Amino acid sequence: MTTSKRNYPGTRTYTVLLAEDVPHYGSIEIIATSDREALETARTLEHSEICLQPDRENPVCRRIVHVEAEDGSILAEGVALDRYVLHHETEVRAKLCAMAPVLQTALELIALTPLWGERVENPALREEFIASGEYDAARDEFEPSADTESTYLRDVVEAARGALASRAGPELAGS
Repeated sequence: MTTSKRNYPGTRTYTVLLAEDVPHYGSIEIIATSDREALETARTLEHSEICLQPDRENPVCRRIVHVEAEDGSILAEGVALDRYVLHHETEVRAKLCAMAPVLQTALELIALTPLWGERVENPALREEFIASGEYDAARDEFEPSADTESTYLRDVVEAARGALASRAGPELAGS
């Protein structure tokens, strides 16, 4: 790899547009009659007039905006170079981020539900199904009754609904 402008035989020149967001800091003293008023005042301050000290040691959202070939064609764009992202925060998006652990737990429970014809890995559960006549030990396959399948479906639906209701509220659960 070279970053010089000279072309060597068999090479082409590409233009790479990079970006990173550098936090800027600044402080200002304010006067308020209460803690609440101080916070309300702080929320209204114009950052661009105060935050003038760049922290170049801690950039975030490092990315390749695009890689452009000599002929103007774009070879790649929007390639993240770190694990930070910027997005427009909405109430629903904030709730989804907060719900991620609950949703992960619900998905893990759902994933444990055996399907028809699958081998059940958990020995105790497999023995329970064999005893209830819902596991073909000779073929090593789960063969649930319609009642068991309905119960599992109910359980996974309830797990999903519970995950949504626990953090999101009705406006997300219905969307």
